[in-house]
Amino acid sequence: MDLDSYYEHIHQSGKLLTEQQARHWSKGILATLGTALDRKTKRSLAKALPAELADDLKAIFWLVHFRDPNLSRREFLQQAARRSGNSNAEFAIYPALAVFSGIRSFIAPDLQSQVANSLSPELRDFWEQAGALAPAVAEAR
Repeated sequence: MDLDSYYEHIHQSGKLLTEQQARHWSKGILATLGTALDRKTKRSLAKALPAELADDLKAIFWLVHFRDPNLSRREFLQQAARRSGNSNAEFAIYPALAVFSGIRSFIAPDLQSQVANSLSPELRDFWEQAGALAPAVAEAR
């Protein structure tokens, strides 16, 4: 999958009006995901993604960061929505699932497992739920 296909997937699957919105949501969700991962997994994921997406993942720098190992899905979606210029955490479900499934198409299965293991239990389930969308992404290639 190339970046244009990735953004088109987010545009369609994320129920967004424009590709520009897809880019904005992708950036916000990746930045939020970067705060939810441990340092080693974040670094591995960034190496596997295209440079533009890796930069978005690493966008938030914490000198001292204590990630929440029990971050709820709702809190994650609220943070992602705010970073994407939106306030509706309920709507954020669609773009977040689209971004997660798009990311999964770029990375190997072992890294997908590493990301899942790094996430809180609720986010892990959400990450796995996005895996069900991955076959649709693979067909779009």
